Amino acid sequence: MAFLKSLRTATTAIFIVALVGCQSSGGLGNSGGVDSRLANNQDVEFFNKSGWQACAGGAAVGAIACALSNSSNKAVCMVAAAIAGCGIGVGANAYLDNQRNKYASKELQLNAAIRDVQSENRRIQGATSTAKSVIASDKATLARLNKEIAAKSVKQDDLKKQVKGIDANIAYLRNTITDMKKHGTQWTDVSGEMSKSGSDTATLDTEIAQMHKNIDSLQQELDSLYDQRTALKVS
Repeated sequence: MAFLKSLRTATTAIFIVALVGCQSSGGLGNSGGVDSRLANNQDVEFFNKSGWQACAGGAAVGAIACALSNSSNKAVCMVAAAIAGCGIGVGANAYLDNQRNKYASKELQLNAAIRDVQSENRRIQGATSTAKSVIASDKATLARLNKEIAAKSVKQDDLKKQVKGIDANIAYLRNTITDMKKHGTQWTDVSGEMSKSGSDTATLDTEIAQMHKNIDSLQQELDSLYDQRTALKVS
């Protein structure tokens, strides 16, 4: 078990080193064409695969500090830095190993997990509020374009430019929701492991259920926008 734990920790540390490299080279994608309300929102970027730099930035700083420090276990230090920057996104096993290193009792580990999932829920709520505002704007734009197409009063170049922006927002939000769902699944895994070890995870499970509910709400809003977008005929 000790060997497997060390292997998981080392694997996660390697992942963090890769994040550091991507952070320094800018190789994690860009948000070109995406509404600035999405691209510049830290809560949205925290959950966006093409916005990994928002997460990797904090992890990279911490990982570099670990590498340069006199820490006796640099791998464990890097994992802790990654969790501070990326939350449960580093993986359920790495998260649980870190909690066991930080907290001596199961009760303290559980309480910390509850605080962490509550923090991610607040991020999801903030991201959802911003995303719904953008979605509402895009729906209004689509409705206007639909009328202009019917009246033949819109130029094709202008039409394509506006639709391209909406398509970029849809793609960006799809990535965001995919990563939110990944976080939700990993939190479910964390709860399952804690429950197996004898912890009462009722409060944690309630928070996780709220997370899934919030994500589903955003998914429905995005699906509605996508339906409206696909109904618009662009030649």
